[in-house]
Amino acid sequence: MIDNSDIDKVFKDQKAIDRIRFLIHRRLGIHIKEGKESLLRQRLWKLILNNEYQDLNHLCDEIERAQDSNILLRLATLISTNHTYFFRESTHFDFLQTTIVPNLIPENGKIRFWSAAASSGEEAYSLCMILAEIMGIDRFSREVALLGTDISQKVLDAAEKGIYTVENFEKIPSMYRMNYTEAAGHEGFFQIKQVLRNACLFRRLNLNMCKYPFKQKFHVIFCRNLFIYFDHDTQEAICNEFARVSMPDAWLFISQTETLRNLNVPWKYVNPGIYRKTLNPHYGNQ
Repeated sequence: MIDNSDIDKVFKDQKAIDRIRFLIHRRLGIHIKEGKESLLRQRLWKLILNNEYQDLNHLCDEIERAQDSNILLRLATLISTNHTYFFRESTHFDFLQTTIVPNLIPENGKIRFWSAAASSGEEAYSLCMILAEIMGIDRFSREVALLGTDISQKVLDAAEKGIYTVENFEKIPSMYRMNYTEAAGHEGFFQIKQVLRNACLFRRLNLNMCKYPFKQKFHVIFCRNLFIYFDHDTQEAICNEFARVSMPDAWLFISQTETLRNLNVPWKYVNPGIYRKTLNPHYGNQ
């Protein structure tokens, strides 16, 4: 039986740590910087402790030999951070409500939103509440299509159900709580109403893939608190793919603590964490 002292030895193997860092970057696009061994230990130690893998090299061997995506799905779930809450960075939603939504024009009858790092759905449903309130529920139901993607299937399953704890509930403004949530059937939980859930489609997607498989263009893309995990080249590739699958005058939201500075991408700075698509790639000034 492997114990904690053996785990300490496993994570002192620098060559194995470098190998797993390389594979995580190559297969998932997530860049774990040197010196972040504590993050790897925090996320992967249960795999080792439960004797699923003898050590990090054994895990790397299995990743390289994997004929299906199960092991990558498990790794993505362990490595990716899924801390989120309703109406996070609320000034973004204020800007969306006052400046963007009133001027959006449907394309083929739909206004399309993409929550690209959707996690368990709080961002997607925050968007839906705002849109339903501005547009009215009938127009919202006809015109809004929202895609939520994440690399972790586990969090997407939770997003589809739309069930959250009362602690999450407290982050939602009272007007939205009254109009768009309901009791979940067991104490301590609530659920997003069906009319909002009907507007959302949640699917697994690795943003590090070469081409995104979308036929329709997005009006607004949210991808917040994710770029910190990617290196410069991956950030640039993702932003250029966002541009390829978005409308000519689309909007992109990243976290207010992130920047597109020094990326050769067709997104122009507007406000902290808010960018608009431009015709010519440039190096962002923020």
